[in-house]
Amino acid sequence: MATYKGIQGYTVQKLSDDPTASEVEGQLWYNSTSGKFKIATAGAGAWASGGNQNTAVAFRGTCGIVTAALAMGGVPYTANAETYDGTTWTEVNNLTTPRAYAGATGTTLAGLAFGGYNGSDPYTRDETEKWDGTSWTEVNNLNTDRNSAFSIGATNTAAVCAGGTDFPGSPYAISETWDGTSWTETNNINTGRQLGGSAAGTSTAGLISGGYSTARTGATESYNGTCWSEVNDLNTARNEEGGGGTQTSALTFGGRGPGPAPTARTDITESWDGTSWTEVADLATTRGCWMSTGTNNTSALAIGGYGAPTAITQVTEEWSDPVYTNKTVTVS
Repeated sequence: MATYKGIQGYTVQKLSDDPTASEVEGQLWYNSTSGKFKIATAGAGAWASGGNQNTAVAFRGTCGIVTAALAMGGVPYTANAETYDGTTWTEVNNLTTPRAYAGATGTTLAGLAFGGYNGSDPYTRDETEKWDGTSWTEVNNLNTDRNSAFSIGATNTAAVCAGGTDFPGSPYAISETWDGTSWTETNNINTGRQLGGSAAGTSTAGLISGGYSTARTGATESYNGTCWSEVNDLNTARNEEGGGGTQTSALTFGGRGPGPAPTARTDITESWDGTSWTEVADLATTRGCWMSTGTNNTSALAIGGYGAPTAITQVTEEWSDPVYTNKTVTVS
């Protein structure tokens, strides 16, 4: 007679204590202490509270990862900059040029801020500043001054600035790449748009989604270092959303939309697997204004922003995915 081991190719382990679920996901074992069979499963991701910013601002440039993030500028128009260590925000040296709606790439030790909008003439900016972990230094400007553009890049030596606008004006399709010294205009994005904060990846493998064209859009495009290609849209069209990750593993969250009201905010979060977007757990605080960063679709930060039409929040939320659990096997 065939045995279970012969059919399946392995035996069920007998353990006195449950192992860490994340290390044995999908495995079955017998807990001899409780006298029960157990299995490790991975559940859905979720948002959890992080440390509040010191300064209540929106429309900041942001870069880095969940445990080491950098945020700069913002509305009200400021040069303020802060770093996050996974628990606490700390004020650091200010930008040289106050601005909001700026692009940003890099890390807490090597960041880049570019473009943006100031509350006084000249309003739309082309300045680029490099961060060395201590201070900001102005370097070569963008070729096209703009604000509210998409920014892609994991370092301050290789970045992409795509879309945006010269306020007041129509959305741009213009894309530029940064090589550590200067900006070079490259192939345009397919859908010209502004007010999109959901960007992910690197200067040779990037992803942008959402924004505002002639209306809120869910359009998503991938970048291979030369050309932009249209891929599957977001499920919920929106602008001023947050996001981060890689070309094959990203999150988009919050923003304005759905609905016709110009001040409507959303808490909707979507996860990108390299092919399509899937709605996952909502933000705890409904918000927009694209203050965000992240490593992939399992790790991201939602930072401040407008939680209501005129109210700026200091709240930070951290996304973790998946949540692992040891479950008891039952016969029912």
